[in-house]
Amino acid sequence: MSQHAASEAVMVWAGPRMHLVQYPVRRGELYNQVAVFESDHYTPDSDAWGTGAELEERFAGACRTVRDALPLIARDRRWPLFDRLPTDKWVHGRIALLGDAAHPMLQYLAQGACQALEDAVALGRALGRFSDPADAFAAYAGQRRERAARIQTGARRFGEICHLEGMGATLRNALFASRGPDDFDDVSWVWTPAPAAVTAP
Repeated sequence: MSQHAASEAVMVWAGPRMHLVQYPVRRGELYNQVAVFESDHYTPDSDAWGTGAELEERFAGACRTVRDALPLIARDRRWPLFDRLPTDKWVHGRIALLGDAAHPMLQYLAQGACQALEDAVALGRALGRFSDPADAFAAYAGQRRERAARIQTGARRFGEICHLEGMGATLRNALFASRGPDDFDDVSWVWTPAPAAVTAP
């Protein structure tokens, strides 16, 4: 890979229950870095977990490149990550959910906002086809549930793969090493909606 191509690449450094992702933004003017790790101190009734000290502790055994990057990561933002299993209950009468309210998902397929936009398009088209909003909402949910659920569970699965330990990590690394840099065949369906999803109303 050329130095120019490397500077534009998304780099993911994966380790046991943690990863660091790095990529340029704003036409290369800024470089984004995000450190993610599974906290050992999470409790639902406390916010005293996922701290800077825990980040340092978790990444202490990482390679030098990752350790050198940690001081450059801002500590003023902390985003706890949550998702849930897919649900069929998107609609109740004349109330409909979309986006994260309908299908909260982890970031591993970079699809949170994308799926909200797909929801909005499908909902808008359904509202154009039906005079009763309740019918439009039911049609919208029927069109979107399966795809959103597949992406939602796929994102969780990718996170689990990224954070594997031991033999699982060894197998993951061997699989990734055998792939070309442009090989996305196993997830290309995410960015290639079915024709029905893009056909004009």
